[in-house]
Amino acid sequence: MHTFIHDPIDVTVSFSQNKILPKLMRWNERDYKIETVNLVHTTKEGNKRVFYFSVSDLTNYFKLKLDPEHLEWYLVELYTDG
Repeated sequence: MHTFIHDPIDVTVSFSQNKILPKLMRWNERDYKIETVNLVHTTKEGNKRVFYFSVSDLTNYFKLKLDPEHLEWYLVELYTDG
């Protein structure tokens, strides 16, 4: 099942070799441990650059958005088998 969402989330990250690596996501008062980062890309929204991360907790697949201008994270898409 594929769901479009635009919910603010909290994300714990690590920084390694000039890269941002999401490690944990908190959404709807639940923590999801990010096991894999499948894809990272940037795009322009108006005059600002935003980052997208396709990640998985090995059960669900999530698309996360980072707005570095405001340091805000959003869950924008959710893919599940259910």
